[in-house]
Formats: sequence, structure tokens, C-alpha cells
Amino acid sequence: MPLTPHNSRHEVATSKSTLALIGLLTWQFSNSPNLQRSSRAQQANAEVQKAIDRVGLAQLVESNVRFTRPNIEGQNTLLVAVYVLRKPGVNQSDEEISSRIKSAVTERLKEQGFNVTPLIDVTVLEPSR
Repeated sequence: MPLTPHNSRHEVATSKSTLALIGLLTWQFSNSPNLQRSSRAQQANAEVQKAIDRVGLAQLVESNVRFTRPNIEGQNTLLVAVYVLRKPGVNQSDEEISSRIKSAVTERLKEQGFNVTPLIDVTVLEPSR
């Protein structure tokens, strides 16, 4: 096929598109931990719920799990805020319930391969009377 201005422009456009695609794929895979943080937080949230069920002292009301800014050097911090309602007949103190839940969540995240530093806040709620 003879080289014409039209063919030359087409080849240049194709080359530019290919280079752009390679650049985007390289960027995506080099930054994939940052791009996947939201889905990892959702997975961690499911593990938090399982850990609370395993402890058995309280019923989950709400849990919020999210990663902090990615620029905290040396750690991958996961913020976990948990609100639970003491189960009927449970006599342990709020501090004991909180401590057991924190330990269970930390252990569960490690078991499931989360390489994170979890910062966990547990609030034990009481129904109004």
C-alpha cells in the first residue's frame, strides 16, 4: 500500500492511541492499591461484622470502615467505627465488650490477609428506657 497523507495520519493516530492505552494500563496497575481501597474497605467491613458475630456479646447496629489518606508513611491505616447494642443477658462492662470486639476485629483482619493498621473505636449503646 503506498504511503499517502491519509495513511500516515491514521498510523500516527493509531500509534498515539496505543501509547496512551499502555500509559493508562501502567498507571492503573502501579497505583492499584489506591484504586482498590474502596472495595477493600467494603471487604474489611464485612469481616468486622463477622468478628462481632463471633464475639457474641453485642448486636451490630452500624459499622463504618475506611482507609485514611494514603500518604501516612509506613502504615496502611484502617479506621473502624463500630456501634453495637449489648445483647440481653450480657453482664460484661462496656469496656470488656469493647476490648473483646477490638481484639476479634484485629485478629479477623489479620486472618483474612489485610495488611493494615486498624484503629478501632467501639461504642456500646444502650436503649432508652
